[in-house]
Amino acid sequence: EYFYMGGNGLVIATTPLRGYDDRRVGPRDPISGEVIGGRVMTKYTTELRFALTLDPIPVYLLAFAEAGNVFESFDKTDMFDLRRSVGFGARLLINPLGLIGFDLGYGFDRRLTEDQDPEWLFHFQFGRGF
Repeated sequence: EYFYMGGNGLVIATTPLRGYDDRRVGPRDPISGEVIGGRVMTKYTTELRFALTLDPIPVYLLAFAEAGNVFESFDKTDMFDLRRSVGFGARLLINPLGLIGFDLGYGFDRRLTEDQDPEWLFHFQFGRGF
């Protein structure tokens, strides 16, 4: 099984990393440049949530910082070669749907993963995962 990382995690078999596009973090095919996934993954997340209101609909504001990467194998793993992001967002607990989230993430290392300049990306979340 291979790991893929990036985006909001709503794409099947993808670990979220806000501030990056879906499945765009990790090793690439040297010819096509497409992400091929890896056998080793590391991710660090810290998130601070503040309850704005709890009644009638719980609404939370949050700030986050994340770092992670995917590697081809254990021998090619570098725990300091991480893709970093920060951002902020909101969560609403809507019954019976559950937790719905909206985040803006800034991926500092987009040039390394996507050959694009860093920018703010919008992410939609459904459920508790981050």
